[in-house]
Amino acid sequence: MKLLSSGFTVFGMTLLVSFSAVAQKTKHNEDKVKAIQTKQISFETYCEQNAIRLMSIPAEKLSGITFAGTLNFIEEKKQPGLKEYGVSPSEKETLYYKLNGSDKILALQSLFVLRLNYANSTK
Repeated sequence: MKLLSSGFTVFGMTLLVSFSAVAQKTKHNEDKVKAIQTKQISFETYCEQNAIRLMSIPAEKLSGITFAGTLNFIEEKKQPGLKEYGVSPSEKETLYYKLNGSDKILALQSLFVLRLNYANSTK
């Protein structure tokens, strides 16, 4: 009878160790996923993704905008960024560009605004 009960004890211990190992592995995987999800993007990546806005402006309001230049329109579905348009944000002012081949204008947010928004997005 003792042999039988010790067999159950060994079996029970094996199950306990197995469940413990599985639980630890699951916890480790959850921690890795959480770290990936909360990983902050660099400021440069943030700028590339958020600095540009394409806007439709009524014709009567266009005369009130000072344009920094004219650029060729790139289809929005291509998700163009700073590099594709060849522009860089100004330190303190939003820049506006006419777009050849489109009725939209490109608004390029200032670095000041981008830094504020980036700081708020990483809290």
